[in-house]
Amino acid sequence: MASVKRIYALALAKIFETVGNDTDYDTYSPLLLDSLLVEALPYENAIRCAAGQAELTHAPELDSITTDTLDWDDRICRMALPYGLAAVLLSDDESRKAESVLNRNEFLQALEDCAPATFETPSGWEAMDDGT
Repeated sequence: MASVKRIYALALAKIFETVGNDTDYDTYSPLLLDSLLVEALPYENAIRCAAGQAELTHAPELDSITTDTLDWDDRICRMALPYGLAAVLLSDDESRKAESVLNRNEFLQALEDCAPATFETPSGWEAMDDGT
């Protein structure tokens, strides 16, 4: 769990910015984070499913940077989402395109890292009678 404000502050720290330093970041971050939550929803639901918890039907909608707590897995809130937001914030800065791509890759990798492993037996496979 983390507050929306904390996720925003962590994202800014990743790009060596501070809250209030760039009004565009302050203005657009809630909506950008809103879309990242939609992207992260399947990963959050996989974590919830593995823990025997009810899945979410939709991601929360964000209109502002608040102290409201997002009741999601810490790895998503404090690792993945800040990287994703940092990537999007830098996406229109020509001098920081490479940094944006690296942050996007970190976002995706963090989502993959927190996803629980799932194992399925392929259909048509049956246990062998001879113990093998």
